[in-house]
Amino acid sequence: MLASPTAPDPTRVGSRLTASAAVAVVAFACYYATLLPGLDFGDTAAYQASVGDWRLTPRQAYPLYYAIANLLYAITGGDPARSLNITSALMGALACGATVWLVASLSGSLVAGGVSGLLLLSSYTFWSQAIIGEVYTLHLLVVTLVLIAAVACTRRPTLGRLAIVLGLYAIGFGNHLMMILLLPALTVFLTLSPGVGRLLWSPRGMALAAACAIAGASLYLWNAAYLWQVADPPPGFREGAATFWFDVTKSDWRSSMVMAVHESALKRRVGLYWFDLVQQVGIGGVVLAAVGMLALLRTWRVALLVTLGYLVAFGFAYTYNVGDVHVFFVPSHHFVIIAAGAGVVALAGLAGAKAGRFKRHVMAMVFVVGLLYPAWRTYDTWPAVDRHEDRRPQEWLDGLTAGLGENDLLLADLNWQLDNGLDYYTRHLRPDLNVVRAAHRVLSLPVLVADNLAAGRSVVVTPLARDLARSAYGDLFAFTSDPRAPARSLEARLQPLPPGSLYVVALLAPYRDLPFDGGELDRTARLLTGGASGLAPGPSYQVLVGLVGEPPLLARYDDRPFRTALTVGEWRLDLRMESWLPADTMRRAGFGHVTVNRRHRLTLERGVSVLVVRPDGSSTTTYASGLFAPLVRERLVPAPGGPAG
Repeated sequence: MLASPTAPDPTRVGSRLTASAAVAVVAFACYYATLLPGLDFGDTAAYQASVGDWRLTPRQAYPLYYAIANLLYAITGGDPARSLNITSALMGALACGATVWLVASLSGSLVAGGVSGLLLLSSYTFWSQAIIGEVYTLHLLVVTLVLIAAVACTRRPTLGRLAIVLGLYAIGFGNHLMMILLLPALTVFLTLSPGVGRLLWSPRGMALAAACAIAGASLYLWNAAYLWQVADPPPGFREGAATFWFDVTKSDWRSSMVMAVHESALKRRVGLYWFDLVQQVGIGGVVLAAVGMLALLRTWRVALLVTLGYLVAFGFAYTYNVGDVHVFFVPSHHFVIIAAGAGVVALAGLAGAKAGRFKRHVMAMVFVVGLLYPAWRTYDTWPAVDRHEDRRPQEWLDGLTAGLGENDLLLADLNWQLDNGLDYYTRHLRPDLNVVRAAHRVLSLPVLVADNLAAGRSVVVTPLARDLARSAYGDLFAFTSDPRAPARSLEARLQPLPPGSLYVVALLAPYRDLPFDGGELDRTARLLTGGASGLAPGPSYQVLVGLVGEPPLLARYDDRPFRTALTVGEWRLDLRMESWLPADTMRRAGFGHVTVNRRHRLTLERGVSVLVVRPDGSSTTTYASGLFAPLVRERLVPAPGGPAG
């Protein structure tokens, strides 16, 4: 039997606190053990680069997240990137613990709360966000705290309790504007709850809501202050306010993303969503949630809260035109997880009713199975999300800047995800580097190059910077390979290849805006497979597995994500395609994974990903025709009639 939201909570506060704390500790232990050790690319790198800097631009529109991260960094010190990753892990663990409290309060069952908390812990996307610097774990924590406060307010309506609900909700906007998605469900739930609705819509309640809104919005004064701190002369109020609003709300791209998925693509998202949902909770979790929603109808206000919260969050994400939509499905998955906890209670009640005098034993068995399910999912998900040895971003940047120092100038125009990583790298790891984006200095590029060459510095460029210089100035500049960073072919990077080595070579739908070298892939595949090939642009997911010099033992080609396992000698492989291609363009945790004997060995990226495991246990992972492919670095040399020529 589910607890009524207006009836006294049948679980004791001490018991709820103990269960919540236990799940939170387990969650943090899991997240900490699989934590990304440092730098990442993409938005995460941009967040990491700002840790320790108490100035926030309006574009850095997450003041609550940065405040918590900076406080933890001030206390712990160390690597700013790792500090931010730990912040996300801590917020994620607290969100799991808070989910236990919420579901136990709604269902009257600590076991149901434990099931939901553990399901959130083991949720693939949530776990992947909890081990890197990202804002979504804190968002879910605040949402859960708001729901806890709202349920408590309906049980004993007071102005003070209502103030806690509204205050937490307003503070949540300081982390992510996605808090707006909770407003319809929260408003309806409070309005329809006896005593609370009248209090909410009274003059005092409305005044309280306005005060909380102002207090929440005031968090962004930190961002707004930046405009007047750095500008000389400072902008006028109207100009500054317009700039602030444009940056905080991301107005430059919002109109092309919110509810902007083309009608033809909406139908194709059915498969994407089902894949993503099952990835988070499994078929068992979906069944539990369906049963739970039916059971919640007995407490219709809670059913309305969960249903409306789910539908609004789902509708937003489903129509959100973005390449990492999986992270925006997380709030809707949270409501599924809440319903799944209620489903455990409902199934235990049904089973007990049929068991006669064995009722208690049967219900206990249902509860045990209910807890074992997310425990098994945690065990199963762990190897795929484990990033504690993932130093690929820093190693990639080490390769890009190899041999460079104070006597070099690097013109480093890169893909935006890589560029964010380079920003962190030059701020915190290699401040000795002289790095300039050619796109930022295109008008004065000849002068910049001439001055640095005259000062005795070498000028090296990335391919994008080289192409920009050529398109802008033709033959004014000449380029030659930089011997300090020789461009090694994919085949050369895999050497040596002792007989009996295991190979995994995968081709995932390449990016359209990055160069693809089919010849290099074919040569590598033939080298590994003893003359066989079998990889070329076509199906979204392609993978070959075998022993070096022999035809593949597994050749799989598919347009839908799959998971397959096989044993090759002493190696037990688990191949997991964890993305939906080609729609997914950003996956912080990678687009798939290869584990060998339950150890994470290869993160699959779009383009070519290769793993070689030698008989002695050593391994090589490398990439081509994709984001992590090594870049060819060239040296700018004086051209006749050019700068310093």
